[in-house]
Amino acid sequence: MGRRLEYEVKTSVRFNMNNPQHVKINNVLQNLDSNIFKSKNQFIIDACQFYIDHYGEEQFMEKKERKRESYISVEDIDEIKAELIEVAMNEARKEVIKLLGGVISGMNVGQSVIRPSTYNKDEEPTEDVMDDADVAGLAMSWMSKGD
Repeated sequence: MGRRLEYEVKTSVRFNMNNPQHVKINNVLQNLDSNIFKSKNQFIIDACQFYIDHYGEEQFMEKKERKRESYISVEDIDEIKAELIEVAMNEARKEVIKLLGGVISGMNVGQSVIRPSTYNKDEEPTEDVMDDADVAGLAMSWMSKGD
């Protein structure tokens, strides 16, 4: 057996002798004029080169962009949906924790406070059990646990 070089690529051609087109090509290959063509291999290469040159390479080769235009399967859509839902849930949890922490610590200034129209000095509000600093510390620790 002959040795095969690293840079060689083998491709085989199969002919069906019941197909007239195949019979014609096989006849030409078997009876090549050795004064013109030294090998069947070079004849096939020259024939392919002629065909490509006259019809254009882009006619025969698959373009890379076409692979990107492939269809999306239902499984792909389900995976994308699951990923989006997971990301949305995580972001919503973080926002809720931040909002609750802000409300608990008294930092939420955006909410309006409704006060009674009459104010009595006798009805002083009682002091909370916990300091605002303690509540703010707890809220901040809860917010950091959510990340």
